[in-house]
Amino acid sequence: MDTQQLSHLIERIYSIHEHVIDCQTCDEEMDCLAELVAEGYDPRLLLPAVQAHLDTCSHCHAEFSALVTILKAQQAGQC
Repeated sequence: MDTQQLSHLIERIYSIHEHVIDCQTCDEEMDCLAELVAEGYDPRLLLPAVQAHLDTCSHCHAEFSALVTILKAQQAGQC
């Protein structure tokens, strides 16, 4: 592997991991994202790092899904 290929590989690794967040960071952004998703926005376009975390963390995903369900029920006047 030459220097240019190695440099490109390192750049790709860093760009992949710059979008990785932990549960605490996800939790901090979850309310805002849930409100927008309940209104019909695509979460992958709004906060892709949060959506990527939700795709891999079952605990955060369950909490997020419950929050979106509650918000949609409120919008429908069911709460």
